[in-house]
Amino acid sequence: MKLFTRTRGIAAVVALTCTSVGASFAVEPPNAKDLTQGKWALDLSKSKFCGAAPKASDRHIFDAGWGLIVTEWGGQNAEGKPIVNRYVARYDGGKYPDNITRPETPTSEGISWKLVDPRHLEFTHYDKQDKITSTYTREVSVDGQSMTQTSTFVGRDCKDVQVFQRR
Repeated sequence: MKLFTRTRGIAAVVALTCTSVGASFAVEPPNAKDLTQGKWALDLSKSKFCGAAPKASDRHIFDAGWGLIVTEWGGQNAEGKPIVNRYVARYDGGKYPDNITRPETPTSEGISWKLVDPRHLEFTHYDKQDKITSTYTREVSVDGQSMTQTSTFVGRDCKDVQVFQRR
């Protein structure tokens, strides 16, 4: 009986230690008012694409000050070519360029951003004729460690669902 009690006690300590260690792997979001901010890596195994999936994709979303939010999008597309995009916008519903990375080729689309609540962001792409080309939602999980971006494209019956893990 004494051995059984001692074994149960050791098992409880090991379980508690593992739980504590597991919790320490969580990455703290940088801004409690906007949980989409931070560094994110695409989890290809949990994502679904209408077309060819990228080889890698990541996001770095941060507050640049003055009410401006920056999204840096990097990675490799399906052909292995680099993805380099940067957006700068406010969550005020106004339209902003969809890419400010290539000054030699001005963007052909604009994006309107709206932070619904700390875990939900909605944004819409518009062409130069002010027609909607695609809509997006980002939702951060309750624990703040994963983010799902759902993309709906005008004229297509399929939706992209990208799942990111916080880094």
